[in-house]
Amino acid sequence: MKYFFKALIFLLVIFFSACSSKSEIRINDEMNSFSLAKKVMILSAPKTVPSPFSIGLGLGGNITRHVGINMGTVLRPDISNDEALDLERSVAIHNISLKNILRNEFSKQMKNDNYYKNKYVAFGANYTVHLFIPKFIIDKSILSSNASLKVFVDLEILNKNADVIYSNSVVNQSFSYKEDSLLNVKVVLEKALKDSIEKSIKELIINMKRS
Repeated sequence: MKYFFKALIFLLVIFFSACSSKSEIRINDEMNSFSLAKKVMILSAPKTVPSPFSIGLGLGGNITRHVGINMGTVLRPDISNDEALDLERSVAIHNISLKNILRNEFSKQMKNDNYYKNKYVAFGANYTVHLFIPKFIIDKSILSSNASLKVFVDLEILNKNADVIYSNSVVNQSFSYKEDSLLNVKVVLEKALKDSIEKSIKELIINMKRS
């Protein structure tokens, strides 16, 4: 029995050591080269979103003098997503390509990054980076008529078998501008979009280096 327990402990040590070694593998040690996927997905803003306020409905009654029952539910009605739709419409009217801004900014920062510039290639890599913009919104200031933009950026790295080996999501706020000019002046809108995306790409690269 003594030898059995010793063997069991030995096997457990080997098992946990193997698991620990596996978890310590860093993607940067395995990923000698990578390229950016041509397709960039940008999701459209939904027409309605859940309201930030909820309505409580309840029904109650007494069974006896000292015993009562209560039945209730919480309703969260949908409201029109006007601000996001206005921003999406403004981007389309001014013919601004979020896809190009995102791709160009990613490529520029990768080519100028001392760690990744020799790993980032145009094609032929075994690993591919996919970029997504799930949403972009106007962030209004409560105390003034100013507003800023927030572009949400998701990144995934796939190997040659199309397995996702790494993913990360970030969002950064642009500089603040007058809300009217942000929606109606192309130069201001484009600058705010680039500013938010530039900050997000920088953060994504920093996070990649830590993985």
